Amino acid sequence: MPFRLFLSIVSLLALSACNPFIQTTDLEKIQKRGTLVMGTINGSLTYSYDGEVYSGLDYELGKKFAAYLKVKLIVKEFDNLDELFESLENNNIDFAGAGLTLTPKRAEKYRSSPPYYYLTQKLVYYKGTYRPRKMADVNAPISVLKGSSHAESIQEALKEYPDLVVNVLANEDQESLLQKIAEKEIPFAIVDSTTLAQKQRYYPALAEAFTIDKKKPVAWLIRKAQDDTLYSGMIEFMGNQYQLGTIAKIEEKYFGHVGHFDYVDTRIFLKRIASRLPTYEALFKKYETPEVPWELLAAVSYQESHWNPRARSPTGVRGMMMLTLDTAKFVGIKNRLNAEESIKGGAKYLTQLTKRLPESIPEDERIWFALASYNIGLGHLLDARRITKIRKQNPNSWGDVKDNLPLLHQRKWYRQTRYGYARGREAQHYVNNIRQYLKTLSWYVQKQKKAAEEQAERERLIAIEEAEAARLAALEILKEQSQAIATSAALETNDTTIESE
Repeated sequence: MPFRLFLSIVSLLALSACNPFIQTTDLEKIQKRGTLVMGTINGSLTYSYDGEVYSGLDYELGKKFAAYLKVKLIVKEFDNLDELFESLENNNIDFAGAGLTLTPKRAEKYRSSPPYYYLTQKLVYYKGTYRPRKMADVNAPISVLKGSSHAESIQEALKEYPDLVVNVLANEDQESLLQKIAEKEIPFAIVDSTTLAQKQRYYPALAEAFTIDKKKPVAWLIRKAQDDTLYSGMIEFMGNQYQLGTIAKIEEKYFGHVGHFDYVDTRIFLKRIASRLPTYEALFKKYETPEVPWELLAAVSYQESHWNPRARSPTGVRGMMMLTLDTAKFVGIKNRLNAEESIKGGAKYLTQLTKRLPESIPEDERIWFALASYNIGLGHLLDARRITKIRKQNPNSWGDVKDNLPLLHQRKWYRQTRYGYARGREAQHYVNNIRQYLKTLSWYVQKQKKAAEEQAERERLIAIEEAEAARLAALEILKEQSQAIATSAALETNDTTIESE
C-alpha cells in the first residue's frame, strides 16, 4: 500500500483512539473483514466465467484494487441494474463495477472513480432493413434496458421527439438485446459502442444506425457519504494504475483488436467454422501446445489460408499454415501441402517463437509478440521493440509495440534498426485479425458446448421420464397380475366350497 494511503489510515486510527465517538471508516471495515465486495452484471466486458477461467475488464481491475488494499475480492452478480443499484444503496456491496457510464443523474446520486475508458451509445438495427440516420427518422420502437444510461438518453430524446415509442426492458442485458435484433425480434436498440463492436463478430447482421451522443466516461460507483476513505483509496489506486500502464494494458486486452468491422469477412468466417473447420478440428487439437491452444492455432490457420490445405502465395509460402520453405525445413516438415504436416509445423514454429521472446515480456502478452514474429520475422519484431524503447515507451507492452510497428515502413526509423525495412503495418493488422477470429471462434465453441450440454440434459430428463413411465407401467402390470391371481384364488375357494356342500 502506498505510504500516503497508509499514513492517512494511521491518522484516522489515531483520531478514533482520541475520540470514541468517531465511527470506523469504510476502508477500515473493508480491511478488518479482509474482503472488498464488487457488485456487477455478468458480461464479457465486465465479469464472466467460461468454465475454466474468470475474466472481464471490471473483474481484472477489481482484483488489482483488492490487492492494492491487501484484501480479497468478492464478486456479487446481479440480474439487472435496478438490483445492482439497490444493493449499492443498501450497503450490501462496496462499489459497483459493471461498465457503468457516468451520467448526470448518476453523478448526482453516487460518487465515481476516475474513468477507466470512454464509449459512445449506438442505435443498432438489423443490416439490410430500414436504417434511420437520426432520431427523427426512427419509425419503430426502440428497446433500452431499465435503469441504464441508454434509458436516460432516450428520456432526453423524448423531450424533442415525443412520438418516439420506447420499450424499457427489465431482466435483460445489452448482449441479449443485440441477440434479439440479430434474431429480428426487435427492430432497434441502444447499446454501448464497446459491446456492439464485440458482438458484431458473433452476429454480423448487427449494424450501427447512428451515434446517440458524444463519448461518455465509464467508472466505478460508490455511495455518497461523509466518509471519504474508500473514495480516496479508489482515486489513488486509479492514478497509480494509469502511471503503471495497467489500465492501458487491460484496455488493449479487451479493445485493442477491435477495429473496423468487416461484415462480409465475418459472415464467411462463421460459415466456414461450420463447413470447413470440422474437417481439421481434430488436427488442431492434436498439435496444440501449452503456449498455442487449438483455437488460436485454428485462427492463425484461417488468417493464413482460410483453412485451404493447398493454398499458395506468389512469395512461396504454402499450405494450411503458409510456411516458407526455410521454416518448413527448420521444423522438420517435408510436405507443406499436407494439412497435418502443415498444422504440426505451424504449431511447433509458433511455440518456439513464443519461447524465444525476451523473458521480460508478460506471459499474457507473449503470444501477440509471437504472432507478429510469425508474420514479419523475429528480427523485425525485436526492431519494433527497440524503436518503442527509443520513443520512451514500454517495449514489453504489446499495445506500445503494436503502435510502433508501422514505423518499420519509415526510412527515418528503419535506418536505426538492425534488420531494416519491414511491412510493420501488415503485421499489426495480421495480429488484430487473428485476435478477432480467435474471439469469434472461442464464442462459437462455447456456444456449441453449451448447446451440447443442454441437449445432454434434455436427453437425461427424457431418459428419467421414460424410466419412470416404464416403472409405473411395470407396477401396473404387477398390480393387474396380482388382481388376476387374487380373483383366480377366490374362484378356486368358491369351487371348493360348492364341492364340499
